[in-house]
Amino acid sequence: EVQLARIATADFKAQAKVSDEEVEKHYNANPAQFQAEEQADVEYVVLDMATVMEGISISEADLKAYYEQNANRYATPEERRASHILINAPASASAADREAAKTKANDLLTQVRAAPAQFAELAKKHSQDPGSAPSGGDLSFFQRGAMVKPFEDAAFALSKGGLSDVVESEFGYHIIQLTDIRPSVQRPLAAVKSEIEAELKKQQAQREFAEKAELFTNLVFEQSDSLAPVVERLKLKIQTAAAVKRQPQPGLPPVLANAKLLAAVFSPESVDKKRNTAAVEVGANQLVAARVVAYRTAHTLPLDEVKAKVKDQLVSEKAQAMAKAEGEKSLAAWKGGAEAKLSASTEIARDKPTMLQQKEIAAALRADTATLPAWVGIDLGAQGYSVIKVNKVQARVAPAADMAKQELQQYDQWWSSAEGQAYYEALKARLKVEVKVAKPVAKAGA
Repeated sequence: EVQLARIATADFKAQAKVSDEEVEKHYNANPAQFQAEEQADVEYVVLDMATVMEGISISEADLKAYYEQNANRYATPEERRASHILINAPASASAADREAAKTKANDLLTQVRAAPAQFAELAKKHSQDPGSAPSGGDLSFFQRGAMVKPFEDAAFALSKGGLSDVVESEFGYHIIQLTDIRPSVQRPLAAVKSEIEAELKKQQAQREFAEKAELFTNLVFEQSDSLAPVVERLKLKIQTAAAVKRQPQPGLPPVLANAKLLAAVFSPESVDKKRNTAAVEVGANQLVAARVVAYRTAHTLPLDEVKAKVKDQLVSEKAQAMAKAEGEKSLAAWKGGAEAKLSASTEIARDKPTMLQQKEIAAALRADTATLPAWVGIDLGAQGYSVIKVNKVQARVAPAADMAKQELQQYDQWWSSAEGQAYYEALKARLKVEVKVAKPVAKAGA
């Protein structure tokens, strides 16, 4: 059970004064902190499916011919509405049971033919289809392919108001009454013209893209001193981007986030000789070539450009030091009996959510509690300083057996890992090994 006081760095920023001399001294002592990355202004061209499609035009004759050849695609299918009476007789039923079901269906068919208006009542009373029987056997509207084939064939052979013979299917025996028909409706050419045009353009673009991609690749390589030839030949447009860096940057076009293209842009051939990059595939059916029009090496930014940043850093550092000093002063005074300004008491544990930071929780739980209250000071870095008063230590409630077993296994893993790391460090010390280069981390896609 603890109480807490936080001394925030932000509360001391107004008191932290920084002179121009201090700013200049810090700037000169830390040039690496104020570096501008190398940058390039580039122009580039993109060949993709959309670009190829823009150069394709479809004649009215081709649109009409395609429409006529694919008329079924532009018609709403015929729909039929039917009601049925089902007498169950699954394929697994015995021959005797199926014959009895068929006899019952034929008897019902005789009753329906004698009084067609009573179909719904007879369906409610005798149909063994739980989904449709309560609504008089109504199955609502359906298209071809929605029903089992024997049922569909019978339903689409009837006229509106017609009644079928007994129809056998895998479910049993049906009596079908066709109650309505929605005929197929053909959409006119004018309504689907843009849809057909887009489809034909896409088909033609797919045929042309491979040929144009080969030409694109050859032109940017063979005439590497300019993108103009490929632009003129393939009717492309030159696009530009400023301040491109080796790593993808937000705000730039997605094609300039491709690692392979960026590597080509910053290659010696591109930077020093101002040659086109090779055609780089940055996506499915998408090629890009670029060239550097201006290049700026990495350099230290002038003090005038970063003066405010340097000053902010120094103010933060001074405010942080002042917060720490105030925290340590308060800790000493409160330990000596001075009145402390602390939060209300709260319970903390490593596995219990709380407003305290993990660093604060860890410090409190490491405190020497032989004599209570115990006091702890925690340096929170840029955030400031915390003082914690530990008032009480409470025994942990014993966990359930399965949880205790799981925790013990986790503890064993941590302990084994710690021993393994300690042995590794001991070997390094004994053999005087120094690791000078960190283990490489694989880049995404590598």
